[in-house]
Amino acid sequence: MIKAAVVGASGYIGGELVRLLAMHPEVEITAITSRRYAGKKVHKVHPNLRGLNLRFTNDYNFDADVIFLAVPHGESMKIIDEFLGSAKIIDLSADFRVSLDLYTKYYGEHVKPELIDEFVYGLPEIHREEIKKAELIANPGCNATAVILALYPLKGEVSEAIVDLKVSSSAGGRRENVASIHPERSHVVRVYKAFHHRHEAEVIQETNVKAQFTVHSVDLVRGLLATIYFKMETSEKELYKKFFRYLKEPFIRIVKEKGGIQRLPDPKYVIGSNFVDIGFAYDEENQRVMLFSALDNLIKGGAGQAVQNMNIAFGLDETLGLNYLPVYPI
Repeated sequence: MIKAAVVGASGYIGGELVRLLAMHPEVEITAITSRRYAGKKVHKVHPNLRGLNLRFTNDYNFDADVIFLAVPHGESMKIIDEFLGSAKIIDLSADFRVSLDLYTKYYGEHVKPELIDEFVYGLPEIHREEIKKAELIANPGCNATAVILALYPLKGEVSEAIVDLKVSSSAGGRRENVASIHPERSHVVRVYKAFHHRHEAEVIQETNVKAQFTVHSVDLVRGLLATIYFKMETSEKELYKKFFRYLKEPFIRIVKEKGGIQRLPDPKYVIGSNFVDIGFAYDEENQRVMLFSALDNLIKGGAGQAVQNMNIAFGLDETLGLNYLPVYPI
């Protein structure tokens, strides 16, 4: 059995990590930490986890083969020395995802720059072989995962793209914020970030595409949809060929239908799963490509991808503990 600890388990992604790991046939959870909720039972914070015999602790002296850091951005780099060398580390913050120059541009000062190059970027569909040998893994951001996987089959053919992102409230984390309370959050299509979203850095690093994000907060609890636009002389037949590379990927589904409820990706149909639904359309008159990518920001955009990385790093079938079809209706 793999002994797993979740540091920062009180947030939404931390809670999903605990849920997925508790159901994983090869994992034993040895610790879940929270400074604020130390001593409390897990269901006091995550009511859906009632019945799990787990309590939060603020003690880092635990036995683990893998440690998931589910703490806020900027915190992992401050506490990582506590864990280095004791276990494999999967960091779900932005602290070690991108090169120092990109981090400095998009985030600011980094207090552990010497560690950045030690981390493998944990996007299995692109870095599976590196993840197999990794001791330190940086889990990608949710928006970045959706955009990178949509653009990657066209790497080298696209230099710039416009990205329209519709994101759910859970993407902002479990923060106390007036903008996130129900009267302010319900029924909105609010421009959250008009330009220079931080996840652009990951897209530049992984695809060499200058993807210009505009992010909208919408009235969803979880899930996101990325719509990506750029000019290219191609055809729908050629685009199909580009995306054939994903046919053997266990968690990527190509969605392009002429009829039915779901003709192109929609986050409604991936919720609760580790799937990414990717589709495309081509406007021949204007030579305009449109890519669509939908995922659950808390699963493939967070906890599920982290478990997928753990499976690969420990030589397990990467779908183990993740073979859940989406929940419908929601």
